[in-house]
Amino acid sequence: MIAKTFEKFNYTSATISVLFLLGISIYYSTLEINWSFAESKTLNGILIFGALLLSSYAIDTVTRQVTIERSNRNAYHLLLYPLVVMSYPIESVDMRFILSSAAIWAAWRNVRIFFELNNNSKKIKRLFDACVLLSFSSLMILENLIMFTYPLLALVTANIKRDLKHYLIIFMTPLIILPTAYVLLSFLSLDSYLFSSYFFADQLQVTDEYSFIPNSSRFFLMLLLEHNFNLTYSYVPILIVFVLFVISVIIKFLRTYSLRRRILDGVGVLFFILTCLFFRDQQLSGSEFHYLSLPFVYMVSQIFVKKLKSSYVNFIFMSLIASIIIFKFLT
Repeated sequence: MIAKTFEKFNYTSATISVLFLLGISIYYSTLEINWSFAESKTLNGILIFGALLLSSYAIDTVTRQVTIERSNRNAYHLLLYPLVVMSYPIESVDMRFILSSAAIWAAWRNVRIFFELNNNSKKIKRLFDACVLLSFSSLMILENLIMFTYPLLALVTANIKRDLKHYLIIFMTPLIILPTAYVLLSFLSLDSYLFSSYFFADQLQVTDEYSFIPNSSRFFLMLLLEHNFNLTYSYVPILIVFVLFVISVIIKFLRTYSLRRRILDGVGVLFFILTCLFFRDQQLSGSEFHYLSLPFVYMVSQIFVKKLKSSYVNFIFMSLIASIIIFKFLT
């Protein structure tokens, strides 16, 4: 049933995906909200829904139109993205991570299209759009400025014709937008809502003998690095996604022969690893997992590039659905 419904991109598969994202938005709006622009649950739910839709659109472009053969445009990623989001062991909502990650994925979409285009004027427009989106994500969390290194790294290493304008856009866009936004927001006394720093903010630290045991919202990578294998049940769904991710990375690099795509995929894996390392020593709410949405969905979707038997597809999705229901809502 699942394989049949999502084997093609159509109104049915898109509608079901949107309904799932709407359900996630409603669920998130019922949780404790640590940081937001507004106190209204309805407004926060609308913002979350919009961010999820933007992320889904970016992931759809990267997964279906750019990397997968056009003759094999399945829509499994439309179901995979909501399931990946629901697998996150989220305890509270921090809107900074949900909104800024959506901007980052939209920027990632523009960067991937940038490398696929041949017309230089269109390439410049796509790169500028990406830099503007990254700048807006940095308005919420200053550490997002490091994201500018990824298009720069891809630009330096990829075998494409380079233009000085490309480097000027990457460096000058945040230098123009961020100071201007800071002055304007300071004048309006709104700067306290933005320009926050996650890594350098004061974090609540536990000082007893259990200070190195993470709570249920810590990343699985931190748990493994600290040799703590006492995983909570809420981590079972994300561990299944992680195992699928590792398998998919191996499959992807074995199948990819284009140097450009190998570099872009390598940048994605590097982003995944560095993001996990960045958050591993912090007290997390669970919203930080949204920074991993595109690498998770993009890579796991590679399993479905080659046509699989419907029984295998159903087994993969039913395993995820069952683990989410059992270990997140029934335990």
